[in-house]
Amino acid sequence: MRQLALSLAALSLLLTATAPALAEQTVTEESWAKSYGFRLGVEADVLARTIEANLPGREAASGDGTSGDGTGGDGTGAGVEARSFAASFAVVAQIPLFAGLHLDAELPLAYGSSQARPPGPAESDAATVAPELEGFFFGNPSIGLHYVASVFPMMMLIGGLTASIPITQDPSDDTKAAAAAALALRGYFDSQRALLDHVPLRARGGIELRPFEALYVRSDLVAMFAIPTGDGETEVFIEHASEAELRSVGGFGVGARLQSVFPLTQADKIQLAAEPFVGMEPPTSGVYFRAGLLVALDEPLGFGLEQGKLATVRVALGGKF
Repeated sequence: MRQLALSLAALSLLLTATAPALAEQTVTEESWAKSYGFRLGVEADVLARTIEANLPGREAASGDGTSGDGTGGDGTGAGVEARSFAASFAVVAQIPLFAGLHLDAELPLAYGSSQARPPGPAESDAATVAPELEGFFFGNPSIGLHYVASVFPMMMLIGGLTASIPITQDPSDDTKAAAAAALALRGYFDSQRALLDHVPLRARGGIELRPFEALYVRSDLVAMFAIPTGDGETEVFIEHASEAELRSVGGFGVGARLQSVFPLTQADKIQLAAEPFVGMEPPTSGVYFRAGLLVALDEPLGFGLEQGKLATVRVALGGKF
């Protein structure tokens, strides 16, 4: 609880310190871009059903001596086949400082459970695996900066850096299993939120386009280097996501997202996922909302519409100021 109190206090201090500047903000031509302006909200991701997969890190929680970072001790991402469930929540803030420079902050919380597959008759001599593990844990709070440059009135370029702090120390077996399930929740996207025993550093580049009044296009490319806090190895992830959305004058929109994650230090080198979504985005200030279904497209987590594969309900709710 002390860790949570410190994280909330830091977020409150940031919001308080920037309040005078926000009060002076006026509506600009860049306000259509998602990466521009003051936004404060909550994101929730919940598995539509349990998944059955060799989740990385589940083996670590079985007491076999592998690392507890959610990636497997040998860096290959190997794990124990299990039925897993996860849900995560995060408070996210985007705060304009001056010109196009913005402060980014997020505070995640996750729940995960893992029911290991019992050994079969041919595996009677296999090492004992913990039958069921579950728990809540506070993910890694993140703080960073990004800059939005207006190239044309309908084109924005974005670049930024973010660092995450691993506040969960000496995780229990329950926490390791929960983190392994939470890592898979977004198709391994935004893995900085649940990667244990590492300090994730992320570099982001992106573009936002509005070719005409009703069409919004966004694309992001992220490189993440997760530096171990102990004897583990550095994890490297490349993330890419593109979305297109058709939006009415009142702000109601429908769209689709395609994302890919390349865990370069693990055995499976790519995970693809797609997300159809609906949402409400006010033209200037007001309440925004988005709901979608993220479906894994390939192994190891897909195809997401099949039994035991990844399908995640994603909801975001917040305000633009």
